[in-house]
Amino acid sequence: MRRRLILAGSAIAALVGLGGLALVIMMFWFEREEQPAYVWQVVARSAAFLPDGRLAIANDRQTMIVSFPDYQTLRELPAGGYVASSPDGSVLAIAVRGTVKLFDPDSGSLIGQLDCWPPGEHTYPIHLGFSPDGSILAVAESHHSRGPEVQLWDVSRQSQIGTIRFDDPAISIVQALAFTPTGHVVVSTHSEGVWFVDVAQQAVIRKIQSWPSSHIAVSPDSSRLSLSEFTLVRTFDTRTWQVVHEQRFTQARPMLDTWMSRLKSMPVAISPDGNWLATPNREEPSDSFSLFEPGPPRQTIALRRLADGQRVKVLSGSPIRLHALLFSPDSQWLIDVGLSEIRVWRVAK
Repeated sequence: MRRRLILAGSAIAALVGLGGLALVIMMFWFEREEQPAYVWQVVARSAAFLPDGRLAIANDRQTMIVSFPDYQTLRELPAGGYVASSPDGSVLAIAVRGTVKLFDPDSGSLIGQLDCWPPGEHTYPIHLGFSPDGSILAVAESHHSRGPEVQLWDVSRQSQIGTIRFDDPAISIVQALAFTPTGHVVVSTHSEGVWFVDVAQQAVIRKIQSWPSSHIAVSPDSSRLSLSEFTLVRTFDTRTWQVVHEQRFTQARPMLDTWMSRLKSMPVAISPDGNWLATPNREEPSDSFSLFEPGPPRQTIALRRLADGQRVKVLSGSPIRLHALLFSPDSQWLIDVGLSEIRVWRVAK
């Protein structure tokens, strides 16, 4: 009997010890992650900063313009979907189901509408990019019926000035696009690679890589281009097209890469001052819960120096998945747009 009691006591002590060790590990793990300065409980499909620091947050039905970072609602616009601001802040483009509505963010008035494609029943991602002078809006919708097409629109005249299609039967949809800061080139990503498009010639002029990318970030001086995919972020020197640094998250699974890259959200962002690169710190977690993480699984975020890719901070990240990473116009703040909340960090203290 005594022996059994001793064994039982030893087992209980071992369990207590393991529990304490697990608690220490968890405390050490979460201490490494910087917690956000603000957390806003809001369902958002997309978000965009205006150049004066206001933040536009769009859900499926409307778009709120809020002050930042105190989050006071300044205006509500009767359109939702995917949002982008012109560089001077005079136009806010909100797109959904093949249509882009143009608003004056100060007055809230509707100033135009671009009917890009026949409206569909379902909401698919629409990618918007203003040229640096705000005169041209590039539009693409990730819908198979639209095909690999990027439309160019004259914003002031609200007229289409061109359409770029990619003549490759393997390409089905556009996954992301962005103007370079010179305004002469649009970077466009597809299921089969990444291309540069000459805006004036409306022609594909260079293929950067032969595998897909889900997000694009371009530095303010056009010297760096960061592309993300399933488990990898690469940053290129645009003068030599050499990879200056890359971040790998897990061992890639070749049979799943093409399909999973369309489902995974691996956003990247470069700060307006050109100093910082924000990337996921690990691959997107599954939707299952973990014994070692309270609440839903999170995709942690790495704040890196753009020059060398060196990680400076690990941020706690959004529950389940990220939609977008955005730096404020003054480069002092980073936000992530998650499934049901927006988190805000101060970049430098």
